[in-house]
This record gives sequence, structure tokens and C-alpha cells, in this order.
Amino acid sequence: MIRVLVVAQRAATAQAIARPLQRGGCEVIGYLDGQRARSPLVIDGRPDVVLIDEEAGAEAHLNTVASIRAAAPKAKLVLLVERLEPELLKLSLGAGIDAALTKSVSPAHLSVLVAEVAAGNIFHAFAPAVAAPVPLLARHLTDRESEVLRLVASGLSNQRVARQLTVTEQTVKFHLSNVYRKLGVTNRTEASHLAHVYGLVGDALPHAA
Repeated sequence: MIRVLVVAQRAATAQAIARPLQRGGCEVIGYLDGQRARSPLVIDGRPDVVLIDEEAGAEAHLNTVASIRAAAPKAKLVLLVERLEPELLKLSLGAGIDAALTKSVSPAHLSVLVAEVAAGNIFHAFAPAVAAPVPLLARHLTDRESEVLRLVASGLSNQRVARQLTVTEQTVKFHLSNVYRKLGVTNRTEASHLAHVYGLVGDALPHAA
């Protein structure tokens, strides 16, 4: 069963989001407002998905997303928004979201979409608002390092990357260590983020199957 944490400013809003999720078979482990992103529910609750209701004010909203991403690095973050505004979505991607849904989505479909995101079957990278200069060392990624980065940025585990490329997990780890060094990062989350920001993953990412 998929464990979902709902983040919303008002309890009534959180409960309205939770009801169709529960009817769809998800386990809603609790509700939070954006000021409690470091709550034990985030850190110790082990949510598979954190569903975040868009807040008024971009700065507060982005801070909430970034805080939850830091507290729950393995969770999928899904943003519920009034409208799919490109600028907000680009900034939200940079803060750490995995997907965005409009609040007009049918309640009957919400749990299905959340389940697909949790499974890694839905991912959309929004193009950066302004072209950013690519880190110098990133220009020297080998073809295989670039391929590994694309797969990791799509959400695949080392094991699944190894299986797709017909290599060992140790080989994948070796290529990733080179990628981290060239991008100046220390982990796959940071590498994936930079890959999307700098357009290092191409126009289309493979879907996790």
C-alpha cells in the first residue's frame, strides 16, 4: 500500500485531498502544514509520496518543497496547483518536485496518478526558464557517463541502470562517481537536479518501468 503524506495550510483542505486517496487504496499517514516540514511524520514516517497543496506566495511554497525534499529524499513529491504555470513549475522542479497535478483532476483519478508517480511511471522535467551555463567539467562526460546520468535522472536505481545497460552495478557506481566529480556534486539527487537544470538529460527521459 502506498503511504501518502498530505501537506496543506488548512486541515479541511488536507482532509478533502485525503478522502479520495483513501478510497483509492492509499494509506494517508498524516497531514502537515508547510511550517512543519521537518516533522517526524516527514523524517520517520517513511512516506512514499508527499502530496503538497500549492501555497499562496511562491517563496513560502518553494521553501516548503525544498525542506520536504531535504527531509525525505527518497519520497516522490507531487505538487497540486491551480494552474500549470511554466515559471512556477520550473522553480518547483528546481526545489525538488517529481510531478505536478492540477486541482481540477478528478478525485476518482487522484489515487491512480499518485500510484503511477510512486512507481516511477510519471515524470516530467520542465525546461529551465533561462539557459544556464553548463559546468565546465560536465562538458567532458563520456557517452556512457551521460547515458548513466540520463537513466539515474529518470529515477532508475543502480540495479535497474545496470540491467538496462547490461553491465554490473559496480560499473554503474564507477561511472556515477565520475559524474559526481565532473558535476561537482556528492549524490544522485544533486546530480539529477543539475542534469535537468543544465539540460544534460536531453528532451525526453526514459520512463521507469
